[in-house]
Amino acid sequence: MADSETGIVFLHGGSHAQLATLADPALAPYRIRPVHVRTGALEEIGAAEVIVVADRLRPDLLGRWTDTVRAGLDRGATVLVFGENHAGQWLPGVREQPRPTVFWWWRTGEDHRLRKQAPGHPAWEFFADRAVIWHYHGVLEPPPGAVSLVDLHTADGVRDGSVLFIDESSGAGRLLVTTMDPVYHHGSGFMPGATQLLYSALHWATRKREKTC
Repeated sequence: MADSETGIVFLHGGSHAQLATLADPALAPYRIRPVHVRTGALEEIGAAEVIVVADRLRPDLLGRWTDTVRAGLDRGATVLVFGENHAGQWLPGVREQPRPTVFWWWRTGEDHRLRKQAPGHPAWEFFADRAVIWHYHGVLEPPPGAVSLVDLHTADGVRDGSVLFIDESSGAGRLLVTTMDPVYHHGSGFMPGATQLLYSALHWATRKREKTC
């Protein structure tokens, strides 16, 4: 692992779920450095190799960080942007629209309408089905060159948009964006798949970085 000055920073708002996630012993080996959106200094994420934007941050507080996050991408950082952070308003080339979610499809028998994409993509080494098929809070239209790993389809079988994509071609860095909210559900202790997505995303972000060091 990289040292704390250039390793992983976790941008959070101090919610119960975010603090519980940061206290998870399973994440201790990553040596994650918490940075609060209200009290943190922009310089704290300036040299980070991995920037995690925790889900459900207040838009008015997140706004002052977005330029710095984009600058991180430009210099080669890996950025994870989790759900309900209005990614379409500040990530270049990304469009986002809200969608009602199917919370308990495994109990009701409803079709979740989530479909895996790009089966040959190297990222599937890190993400199991359970990690990426649970729920969502909208659909994304990724920028050109990005790869959607999971699409939402309409009841008629028509593609509606992506709920998880990876962009490794738009700039020097790597970007993973999803409309799922794994930090909230992992820290709150409910929702099958949320923990797996959180762990898998961190594994993807750090394993590939270490391979190239």
